[in-house]
Amino acid sequence: MSEKMKQEESFEFQAEIKKLLNILSHSLYTHKEVFLRELISNASDALTKMKFCSLTNTDYEGKDIPFEISIDGDEEKKTLTITDTGIGMTKDEIIQNVGTIAKSGSLEFITNLSEQAKKDSNIIGQFGVGFYSVFMVADEVRIRTKSHKKGEPAYEWHSDGTGKYFLNPIEKENRGTEIIVHLKDEEKEYTEKTRIQSIIKKYSNFVSFPIMVCGERANQITAIWKEPKKEIKEEQYNEFYKFISNTEDTPLFRLHTSAEAPIQFSSILYCPSTNYETYGFKKLEHGVHLYSNKILIQSDCKMLLPEYMRFIHGVVDSADIPLNISRETFQDNRIIHKMKSVLVKQVLTLLQDMARNEKEKYETFWRQFGRILKEGVHFDFENKDTLAQLMRFNSSMCKSPDELLSLKEYIDRMKPDQKEVYYITAVNRETIEKSPYLEIFRKKDIEVMYLTDPNDEFLLSGLHEFEKKPIRSADQANLDLLKDSDKKIVDITEEPQNYEEIFKHLLKTIKVTLADRTIDVKESNRLVDSPCCLVNPDGVPSVHVQKLIQMVDSNYKISKKIMEINRKHRMIQNLARMNETPSYQPLIEKIVNQLFENALMQDGVVYDPTSMAPRLNELLEELTKATLGEGKRIIV
Repeated sequence: MSEKMKQEESFEFQAEIKKLLNILSHSLYTHKEVFLRELISNASDALTKMKFCSLTNTDYEGKDIPFEISIDGDEEKKTLTITDTGIGMTKDEIIQNVGTIAKSGSLEFITNLSEQAKKDSNIIGQFGVGFYSVFMVADEVRIRTKSHKKGEPAYEWHSDGTGKYFLNPIEKENRGTEIIVHLKDEEKEYTEKTRIQSIIKKYSNFVSFPIMVCGERANQITAIWKEPKKEIKEEQYNEFYKFISNTEDTPLFRLHTSAEAPIQFSSILYCPSTNYETYGFKKLEHGVHLYSNKILIQSDCKMLLPEYMRFIHGVVDSADIPLNISRETFQDNRIIHKMKSVLVKQVLTLLQDMARNEKEKYETFWRQFGRILKEGVHFDFENKDTLAQLMRFNSSMCKSPDELLSLKEYIDRMKPDQKEVYYITAVNRETIEKSPYLEIFRKKDIEVMYLTDPNDEFLLSGLHEFEKKPIRSADQANLDLLKDSDKKIVDITEEPQNYEEIFKHLLKTIKVTLADRTIDVKESNRLVDSPCCLVNPDGVPSVHVQKLIQMVDSNYKISKKIMEINRKHRMIQNLARMNETPSYQPLIEKIVNQLFENALMQDGVVYDPTSMAPRLNELLEELTKATLGEGKRIIV
């Protein structure tokens, strides 16, 4: 028997470890490639410990050895070797830290440091759990390690990941740890240089120490989120943004912060200058990556920010996230939820500051990303009031379609006796300004917000009120400003003799004619220039919202409305007089139906265009006959 075999010792894994090994080796991670992330993370921890020790202790092995990680693949031997020049391990430390699952060498190390030393060393990681992920790709693993402590012998640990592991003393010149992974036949890809480099770029690009792959450095980017803000130049911020967003654009703004309580984390968040959703591209993907001590946990992490902040790119790094199974099951992790809450408030605070102090810049942001941000009003109850303050709209008092105002600005310039906030929805500003619903507002000089994005009405309906002022659509039947409106809004002409009676008769005729198409027909006290309009009963959304619902549900029917008639309009007065002559009834019925459909068209609704065209032709025929004296004379 050889000398080596005489010295080699055999150890049985603990009973609970045997049960866990199969899970840890085969079911712990979604992607096998993460085993390399774990080994690099462990190597980085060992180097961090060594760097700290070098600052507090001058009596250690290998003072001239650089702090770095080396990775080499051998396709012929089917091995992958990861070497670090870190703190190394003694025999007892190997048994404790590698031979015991969930036994954290890093955590034990940090408990022996002073409070000040904890802040400086910044060590995380649970070596045992992450290490065993290597058995997803390995038939056997050998660890060759030499402690930094002078006089300590080097040892080799090896196991096939089943029931036993073995330890024996070896000759090793340099301090640190070497892990030799004997790969399974189907995992030979992990010996390829380009494959190793791609994994490092994906998961470990920001590790503080050089990672050399076949003699070439693989990690080139500095983790600037860990650096003091005053030491980072604008060019570095922009270059980092280009790297994580894979673009050549410069960001619209950034947020570089760190938090100590209730959890500790650092982050850099960016807002792009362009929203590609508005150009017909697919919905934006979340672009915030989650790291733990510069090691990637998950790309495009959807749990860090809500859906309505999906335009944000960046990095979040928390030392409070353990390097263990929670990497793949962190959706239910309380730390993630706390970070999310803090990050959301930080972004919203930045936007509030920008809206107050950099109005032009904020409006640039709003035009790009306002449509996405406003989604939060419906889904983020906790921050709904803050989001409401960030909303921007055009209005009847704005000089151009590009001018914007906030709800607060609207409230500040309301009339002293105005009790409600008013809005109106249409496809564009030009259409809105032709709307009959605005006539009463113009007469009373009351501002109305213009909503050209149909989603805005969902937004405002979700708010209900702002600063205790109810928010109402201008096409609602019972608005506060109509309560004391003078019915004689404008004197277009003198009313005909006995007009009160014949107008009431006309309303009855219209009600009968449109009995199946309206809820009610009544006199209007909101119209000035238009003969009629259709208004919604309280609680019914505008026709624009109903059309959106109809696009989703083809069985949805547009709600019936109330038809309001302007008694002072010349056409209505003529119609009332015609209505007193029985022979005009067929013509009156056509005119009433056409008035109704004209009002529908002003709302952007056409129920049956095939019936409208023949009716218009018939009305034109009646008009031409009367003009030529061939038909009955129409009252004018």
